[in-house]
Amino acid sequence: VTNKKIVASLFRSAKNGEHSITLMVADQTPKKDAFKQRDTFMGIDVPVFTGTEELAKRLDFNTVYLKVTKIKRGYYSATFVPLAENPSQFEDFLITRSFLTEIEKQIHEAPQYYLWSHKRWKHRA
Repeated sequence: VTNKKIVASLFRSAKNGEHSITLMVADQTPKKDAFKQRDTFMGIDVPVFTGTEELAKRLDFNTVYLKVTKIKRGYYSATFVPLAENPSQFEDFLITRSFLTEIEKQIHEAPQYYLWSHKRWKHRA
């Protein structure tokens, strides 16, 4: 399914008054010339994706961060951390900043589970 089809489906569902839960997977880093915003992640200025925030604001979807923690081998716990209720009322990029803050907190709590090979820093300022 293409991104365009998914987005069109989200707008159609919202227009029809249908309720849904939509999961957006955060990618590592946008292409060098395909981003609208830069922010600080782990103390480094990097480009960030803002598409999830833009959709949440346009559709007024409450936004949460899914914090997954390892309990023991093969056992995990998932907690929804609220980022924005009524996101259309939020300043631009505040939801994205909140998301980055949650990722940073989780990395500091258990750095051994962060995939350090991510290319998040390939487009530093």
